[in-house]
Amino acid sequence: MDRGQRAVLIVSMLAEASQALAVDADVELVICRHLSDGMEADVAACFAPEESGGRVLSCHPDWSTATELIGTIGGLDPDSGAQAPLVLQAGHFGQVLVVVPPVIEAEPEEAERRALAFARRDGFAEQHVLLLHEAIPPLMALLPHAVAATQRRERDRVGRDAAREFGLTSRELEVLELLSQGLLATSIASRLSLSPRTVHKHLGNIYDKLGVHDRLVAVSLARGRGLVAA
Repeated sequence: MDRGQRAVLIVSMLAEASQALAVDADVELVICRHLSDGMEADVAACFAPEESGGRVLSCHPDWSTATELIGTIGGLDPDSGAQAPLVLQAGHFGQVLVVVPPVIEAEPEEAERRALAFARRDGFAEQHVLLLHEAIPPLMALLPHAVAATQRRERDRVGRDAAREFGLTSRELEVLELLSQGLLATSIASRLSLSPRTVHKHLGNIYDKLGVHDRLVAVSLARGRGLVAA
């Protein structure tokens, strides 16, 4: 793979990642798949580094192999940076290249770390390492958005689980969201094209299902359980 082909692969990765971001899809999977194909890796994983190795967030081609790979890496120095890939040997996985970017400030007061690992039993050629080197700058621009998308998906999942637990309908969730924004029943009714009486009925159902008796407690509980935006 020459320089032009590497550039085409990176641009293709960024284009597909942008499409994934638009719908809050798995951007890390896009990164893993494109770079894994370009580097002819046996396995690729995007993971959150931890002292014991890390927690796999996305991978290519399969989850179990990626989890095993990350388990063999061991703890990573959080200050190692990643202007160049770390080169490791990991048993039957052969040669492993690991990229550990600095902490990514995804949202105010929130920070998550991402790392990438690629394994090839026959070892990586110079062209593979060059591809990873050249991909690092665009990855630094892309990963904060990937982190934010992952966090949004996780919040949505938590919210859906909580809504099922409490038995809230989609309309009740809409009313609860507007309630958390400080709107009164009359304003909620106008926003949703409902009568104030219907809104009050929804509010009564919401309070009963949440096991609360007033607006402030309902909103506090809803925020704590991910039913509405914090």
